[in-house]
Order: sequence, then C-alpha cells, then structure tokens
Amino acid sequence: MVYDTTCLITGVNLRGIDATAVLLRRTRTGQYFPISLGIRGAYDGFGSIEGIAADLNTRLLTRFFTAAYRNGRFLAHDPTHTGDPVWFDPDITIESLLYLVERTTTHADLYGGSHPPSTVLDGDPVVLTMIAQPVWDALTSQQSRWHPLITAAFPSTITGTEIYGAHVHELADPMRQLATISAFIGAQKQLRWAPPGEPEQRYPRGVGRQYSDAQNRGFVAAARRDYRANPAIQAALDTYIKAVD
Repeated sequence: MVYDTTCLITGVNLRGIDATAVLLRRTRTGQYFPISLGIRGAYDGFGSIEGIAADLNTRLLTRFFTAAYRNGRFLAHDPTHTGDPVWFDPDITIESLLYLVERTTTHADLYGGSHPPSTVLDGDPVVLTMIAQPVWDALTSQQSRWHPLITAAFPSTITGTEIYGAHVHELADPMRQLATISAFIGAQKQLRWAPPGEPEQRYPRGVGRQYSDAQNRGFVAAARRDYRANPAIQAALDTYIKAVD
C-alpha cells in the first residue's frame, strides 16, 4: 500500500511532488549527520524517490556503498524482504540503495518498528530523510558563490570526505547546496537532521500513513506559522501549493 511522508524542514506532505533525499548517519548518541549530497527525484509513494538522474554524485554513492559492503564495513539487508535476508546487489542502482535504506529505516526498532537497524555503516545506522523540492530550491537559491570546504557540507563526520573528497571541485554546486541547508537547519530551534520516524524533531509525523486533504492543509498552515518571518519558505510554500493542486 502506498503511503505519505513529509518534508524534514516544513512538515508538508511530499505526495505528488519532487523532493531531495539525503542519507544520514545516526551516531550512538542519537545525533544525525548527512553523509550524502542531495539526490533529487519524485516521491514514489513508498517513502523514497524515483526518476533519479544518474550523475557523479549517484555514481560515487553507489560505488562507495558497494565497496563498503564488500569489505564488511556496510551491513545491508532487508529483514522484511521475502527473499534472501542478506540481499545486496553489487551493481546496486541509486534508487535501489535509497529504497533499501528507507525500508530498513521505516521498520527499525529505533522508530517503533520490529527489526533492529539493518543498513549499518561502521556500526552506525544509515537512514534517509527528504526535503520538498520547492523548499530546497528556495533556500539554496540564496546561497552565495563561495566555495565551501567539504566540512561545511559534512560537519562532524568523515564519511562525506571519504565519498566525495577527490571530487570537491566537480561537485561545488551540490556542496554549496548541502552546506546551505545544513546551516539553515542548524540555525532553527527544534529543527535537526533526522529521518521521518524520529520522534525528536520539529515535525514528527511518523511513517506509513496516508494524510487527508484537511491534514495536508493543516501541515501547510503550521509551516506558514512557524516560518512567518522567512520570505524564502513562504515563497516555497506558494510554489508547493501550486504543484500539488
């Protein structure tokens, strides 16, 4: 059954629109840090995105996680899968990788599910979050042309450097975008990097639900109120409403 999920920053429903996904690493203290650049696609109705255009970012991500799986750093399987419980395709596509992470995140006992985390890098769960594309675009369009250090995009984690370190200049724009989003999140009260199931976030909507039109309107109204002093978010919500109508 299809289900809805919501935007990390505004809490609006992602049904019917594009979104940018970011892979996160959950530390033993319960903090989350981005380990991927943004990955754009259309919400697929199952907690992830589809229609992802292959590019340098997606190639580096699939190459990294495949290598990490082969050398034992990345544990990756879906305990809810009816086939091989340790399934992992060595030629995995980016869509399959995101789907695997989303599936195991949704069912993890960290968020009320019945299975322990099963996409785990060096002992830390790898999870997925998404931001509505109008919100991502509105915030990142304000970025300056400064060239960010890789640590601005990936604070407090070495994983981003492992994946992208040799390609910083080729990925300058995606680096700037992620650094801009990270800075915005860090400046907001009660907002943090987190997957949809994490209860300790600004908009703890949970997972696996379908929302009514009335609920969706309420989500937009709440975001309007919470970001009433932010013209960029207000403009993003205008764009969002036009996209989902």
